[in-house]
Order: sequence, then C-alpha cells, then structure tokens
Amino acid sequence: MSEELTNDANDTDRVSRLSTASPDSAAADAVVREYEERYRGPREEKPKRREIPRSYSTLRVTDDEKLWAAVAHGSIWITAIISVITVGTLVPVSVFIPLVIYFLFRKRSDYVAFHALQAFVLQLFGTIGAFLLLVVGGTVWAVGLVIALLLMVVLIGFILVPVWGLVGIALLLATALMPLASLLYGTIATIETYNGRDYRYPFISRWVDRQLAGGFLNIV
Repeated sequence: MSEELTNDANDTDRVSRLSTASPDSAAADAVVREYEERYRGPREEKPKRREIPRSYSTLRVTDDEKLWAAVAHGSIWITAIISVITVGTLVPVSVFIPLVIYFLFRKRSDYVAFHALQAFVLQLFGTIGAFLLLVVGGTVWAVGLVIALLLMVVLIGFILVPVWGLVGIALLLATALMPLASLLYGTIATIETYNGRDYRYPFISRWVDRQLAGGFLNIV
C-alpha cells in the first residue's frame, strides 16, 4: 500500500515538472521570437477589404438615360447664363438641377445617377467653391496687404508689397478659372454622355463612385 502511494506521488511530481515550463525553455522561446522578428519582420495583418467602386456599363444604356445624363451635365450652361443675368443671385437654385435628376433616377438608373451626381459636384466646385475662394482668400489677402504696408516702416514692406500683389493676381486668376474650367468639363461631359460614353471628371468621379458604392449616398 505504501509503495502505491509512493508511486502516485512520484507520478504527480513528474507530471508537474513536465507541465511547467522551465526557465531555460521560456528563454529559448524568447530567443526564437526575437530571431523571427529581427530577420523576418513583424507579422503583417491582412489589410481590410476596401469597397470596390461600381462600374457603369454603357452597353445597355437606353437613349432616355443618355439624354438625362447629358441634361444633368449640360445644366451647367443654365447656371452660367443665370449667373450672368441675375449677377449670381439665382445660382444657389440652378446648381441643384443635377441633384434633382439624381434623386429622380437613383433607383432607376445607376448610369444617370452617377453622372447627375458628378455634374452636381462640378457645379458646386465652379460656383460656390469659387465664391468661397474669393471671399476667404480675398480676406486673407487684404489682411496680408495691410501687414505688408505697415512693414514698409522697416523697409521689408517694400519687398512684401509687390510680392503680395502678385499673390492677389494669382488669386483672382484662380477664382476666374474655376467657373471656366467647370464649364469646359461640363460641355465635354454633355457631348460624351449624349453619345453613350461614360465620361468621368478628374478626381470628382472617383469620390462619387465611392459614395455610390459604399458611402452615405448608397444608404440614403
């Protein structure tokens, strides 16, 4: 009986020693991990799957869809004419023409919805964007000009005033070119979409594509 108790105690002690990692074993594991990180680099996590923008095939686009897409892009001419006649007072109304077309077709035609939203963003860029650039940039330029004039007391202003004048000219040119560039791109897009081609604005089209594929506009 005593021998069996002794054997059980020995077995328990042996299992305890086997199940408990020795300090040498833990140190060896640490060395192995350090070696792997040093020569193989840390383990890289797999990147999250990105939303893939939807494609808008023109193979099955009807003539009606082509027409409405062209109307959305061509409405920039309505905005341009209204801005000249009303001195810009009705521009905040006319720029929403493409957005109305978008809401009319967003569940009926991906092609029209995509191009209408492109046209809306372009008109915002060419009108309200140009206006904000003129107001904010003009304010900053005016403050800078006052500072440059005050610095003429210490002579450095004689250098800053001409330089700041060139900055003002560049600001005016940028403000004037934004509507003209928008009108040019809108005209090209009108012709292209009317002929059944999937025209995409630089930068704008990619953002619109992502919004329609997995962004806020896809769930509204």
